[in-house]
Amino acid sequence: MHKMSLSVYQQANGSWRADLRVLDVRCSKVKKSKLDVMKWAAQRERDILLNHSTEEALKKKIVLTVHEALSRYSAEVSQFKKTAKKEQQRIKYFQDHLPKVDWPLVNYESDYLANYRDQCLNRSINPLKASSVRRDFSTLSAFFSWCVEKKWIKHNPVADVKLPPKPKNRERRVELDEVEKMLAALKYVPGTVPETKMQEVALIWLIAMATGMRSGEIVNRLPREVQLAKSQVLLPDTKNGTSRIVPLDNFAVHLWSLALQIDRKACPKVFTVSDSSRDTLFRKARKLAGLENADLTFHDSRHEAASLMAKRIKNALTLCKIFGWKDPKFALVYYNPTNNEIVDELNQSCEFQKIA
Repeated sequence: MHKMSLSVYQQANGSWRADLRVLDVRCSKVKKSKLDVMKWAAQRERDILLNHSTEEALKKKIVLTVHEALSRYSAEVSQFKKTAKKEQQRIKYFQDHLPKVDWPLVNYESDYLANYRDQCLNRSINPLKASSVRRDFSTLSAFFSWCVEKKWIKHNPVADVKLPPKPKNRERRVELDEVEKMLAALKYVPGTVPETKMQEVALIWLIAMATGMRSGEIVNRLPREVQLAKSQVLLPDTKNGTSRIVPLDNFAVHLWSLALQIDRKACPKVFTVSDSSRDTLFRKARKLAGLENADLTFHDSRHEAASLMAKRIKNALTLCKIFGWKDPKFALVYYNPTNNEIVDELNQSCEFQKIA
């Protein structure tokens, strides 16, 4: 940390004086109020440190601000990722909200990132959840690691920042009455071919619960990838970077057959709604259904699908194959049986009942 001392006191004539020393620079200022002189001191300290940082960077023949480095990362790395759009939007947010983003990269400190963490968690309007902050810092860590590889800096400052604890895994299941309310809000009658984008969202959600497919995996499907004769959907490229074949039971085949009958007009995909529009319409319907405070998310459909399939598929590795999990531990994350379901299984498999 830099050396700084500040003395603020009221003079005989009622004015306020600040004597500031930052590094080897001394300066003072007189203002009418204590608040004004404190504001001056804060701004002056910032200016002195910024000038010092720039001089240090010039000595190393590197003058690259954090803002500029983020732009380079967005253009040279982020744009080639599957999550390019979301990550580039977040990088733009960092450029607008990270503390001292206009400072030289070489002098950027972990304390600034810690301040950003605290601001995000503690702000009075729309504070970020711990999971969102952790995602932000995952992106920032990748960015600073890239800067280390480019030899612009020697150390990743994220490594020195304590992150909020990892949230407990969700165990949220979708209740039948919630499904009924959501379908009503989306104005969809089960078994019919969707005629509106809201009705498409309803069918997409039902397919998600029947197959365990992610939202993007459903909305981005081309007709030729939905192979009902083979009871499967082909995913050429998934979130994990590999292809996957999703097996379909009779109910899932029925749902996809309805989807294939949608009037797509010039749209090359099975569904005409985009993933971002799907998210917006789902949230809108959730509010219309009176479930805005029910902690229901679209992704809970994946938990529901895993929990329902686990009753029929006893081999955990088969379940991992269906869902595309490379680590079997994800089966424990997404398989969330209710107590009644566990009791039913216990009653079905108890051999000792024959003794009594």
